Amino acid sequence: MLHGLARRGTLLAALTVSGAAGCLLPTDRSDELRVEMVALPNLFIQDTLQLRARLMEAGGGEVRNAVIRYESDNAAVVSVTQGGRLLAVGVGTANVVARAIGYDNAPPAMQVAQVRGVLEIDSIRNLNALRAPGNAWFGDLLEISGVGLSPESLFVVQIGGVEAEIFEYVPVDPARRNGLGRLFVWAPPPATPKSQLFVLGFNGGLLFPDTINVIQRDLFEFNDTIPASLGPVPLGFRNPGLAFESRARTETEAAVDWYTFTNTQTADRTILVFSEMVGAETFITLLTDSIAWDGTTFDFAFGSSAWTIGRETYQCDGLQVRSAAAGGEPVAFAEIPFPFTLVALGDLPAGTYHIFIPYVPQGDAASYELLIFPAYASLAGLARDSEEENDYCDVAGNIPLGNVSLTIDNPHDIDWYRFTVPGGGQVFDVTATTDGTAEADLDLYLIADFRPDSLVLVNAETNAGPSESITQFLGPGDYFLVVFDFAGVPVGYTMNTTFTAPPAGAIPTPAVLSAADLQQLRAKREAAKTMATPGRALPEAIRSWRP
Repeated sequence: MLHGLARRGTLLAALTVSGAAGCLLPTDRSDELRVEMVALPNLFIQDTLQLRARLMEAGGGEVRNAVIRYESDNAAVVSVTQGGRLLAVGVGTANVVARAIGYDNAPPAMQVAQVRGVLEIDSIRNLNALRAPGNAWFGDLLEISGVGLSPESLFVVQIGGVEAEIFEYVPVDPARRNGLGRLFVWAPPPATPKSQLFVLGFNGGLLFPDTINVIQRDLFEFNDTIPASLGPVPLGFRNPGLAFESRARTETEAAVDWYTFTNTQTADRTILVFSEMVGAETFITLLTDSIAWDGTTFDFAFGSSAWTIGRETYQCDGLQVRSAAAGGEPVAFAEIPFPFTLVALGDLPAGTYHIFIPYVPQGDAASYELLIFPAYASLAGLARDSEEENDYCDVAGNIPLGNVSLTIDNPHDIDWYRFTVPGGGQVFDVTATTDGTAEADLDLYLIADFRPDSLVLVNAETNAGPSESITQFLGPGDYFLVVFDFAGVPVGYTMNTTFTAPPAGAIPTPAVLSAADLQQLRAKREAAKTMATPGRALPEAIRSWRP
């Protein structure tokens, strides 16, 4: 009997060893085994995934043919079949467990499944390292991290109730553009302090409970009397979150934002200043020489060789055009205020240039956009003409003779032409006629060039209509003809210019504008201030440009 029991024990021991080798029976080495499961990726609603796990020996070898079963402890977040097919059904976390069947002592594997919603915000932070945590100035770039932030799925992003324009979106996983990602927006004026973030998209809306403290200044303040340097901008510059601040100005400050930028080499440049709220009050000034704030007179002083471009602010070598008949009164070229300023300059030489943006302070901070890019932009599809670049007196081209086709390609395009009348004088005759574009209204200004002393207006034709003409007997000397559109309408035009010998005994007209003509110019300038420019949207090709 004892002999039989001994033989039976030997057989059972043999079966135990055989079962361990073939994974048919539990083994006394199960405490040396463990289940390993592949880590779970980021999961989003409706994601499906095949789980992967295996039974491993202590030495690192895999136990072949081991059967693994899976389960979830929170079926409201992820459902898992026994075979390991996972479906994300709700937002939240769940523990997913993998067990080896028949190896009860082998520790199971567990992974935490986190399922993200279709729209979530994790954080908002300022990329400007100079700011204290939780603070932003207008025009700062803010980084929003979360789910569902792809611009293609969003209707609006607001900071403090004000729409924030999107700069860039970077998905964490390029294959999941609407998954985890980082959205970059400009802090927009006039967002108030303690602003909350609101995002609305196809997948619903979400108000992020944390706040960011928006300082009521833009990131370039204080640039009223000291310019903010944008530095070299070979690839351009854009910021739509700049602000006309609402604070009251003192007698030592100016209602102006002042910038400089540098051309490292000769290049085409287009400068845009755009504001939906205060655009009609803004204009732009570019200077080749210098400008300085005089703390004694509380005013700006132009350099001796400065040229300028801007509504009623044109200068040439630091000189304004004046009328000799009125004691040297400055004569501004009258223009209707336009809702944005767009200046395109071809082959702008290397150097540092100033951008001046004067404005009338408002009750609330108002947003504006500044854009500089290395190209020559034209509205209405008009190309620059054969005489460009001639937007300022330094680059005025010789006036073309005969009949030529030209363009005013932008609202602030101004064409300068120069010519010299030899001894004895000549009869100068010029006619400029538009191509029929509605609302266009060309004006002509004939200027005697007495540099370095003065520029004197000789004649001006500023009547309403598609055509203007000047016929004038001029004495010997240097002259400019200036052509632009009073209404700010890009337009093609033809110009026919001739010079003829004067009749015998004729006396040239002195370089003096008559009192009647000067009064007409004053009246047109005053009328321009009350005239509304026809509404024109800024072309999306320009607004969507990115440096």
